[in-house]
Amino acid sequence: MKALTQTKIVSAIASGVAALAATATFSLTSPSPVKAATVTPGLAFSVSSGPDPNGYGVYFSSSTNNPFGNPLGKNEVGNYYNEDIRGLSEYNLAGLSTTSLATVSFNVFQAGGLFSGQNDFPFTGNIKVLSYIGNNAENLYDYQAPSIGTVRTFSTANLAVGDTLSFDVTSIFNNAISNGFSSLGFRLQVDDGTNPDGGALTFDNFRLTTVPEPNFTSALLVVIFGSGVFLKTRIKQS
Repeated sequence: MKALTQTKIVSAIASGVAALAATATFSLTSPSPVKAATVTPGLAFSVSSGPDPNGYGVYFSSSTNNPFGNPLGKNEVGNYYNEDIRGLSEYNLAGLSTTSLATVSFNVFQAGGLFSGQNDFPFTGNIKVLSYIGNNAENLYDYQAPSIGTVRTFSTANLAVGDTLSFDVTSIFNNAISNGFSSLGFRLQVDDGTNPDGGALTFDNFRLTTVPEPNFTSALLVVIFGSGVFLKTRIKQS
């Protein structure tokens, strides 16, 4: 009779452990509730090479100082006569962590540049999107800042005012977080082989959207800890 009772106790313990193991397995495949995406607005501005392009930024065509009376927060991309103009946007990474998805998005502000009567017409060709290490400030140097990764190239053909462009930058973003960068920048520039022929396009409403990674650790540790208590309690009672 005693042997039978011990058998029942062992069986009950085994059943409990199996149930808890199943719960642990379920916890691994069932993440905690999805957190809302975080949208970080970009600091957007534009830099020109000046009338004698030499690969360096010379002046702002759009910035918080409102040069030439042009609106702030714009990315002007293309030409002003023979000048090359590039659009920049930087994002403050403070408080952000690695993510399962990160995208950079922006809108078409106008089919033309910011200088009325001079480069206020579009061009058909390709624009390249590059990433660089930012500093949460407008700098002429960002015109030529070394790239840390190419996002992609897009065509200007058929773009219309109000259109939204969005690109996956998850790998570049996570690398920036892992390396402790305080800011991440993206640069829009005319792609090799494209001649704007004096024209430009302007973009605005830059934002970086990140979706937090799900966290399984807490739920799993609670289940494992609970199973240990269960075993200890049952064995003591027997």
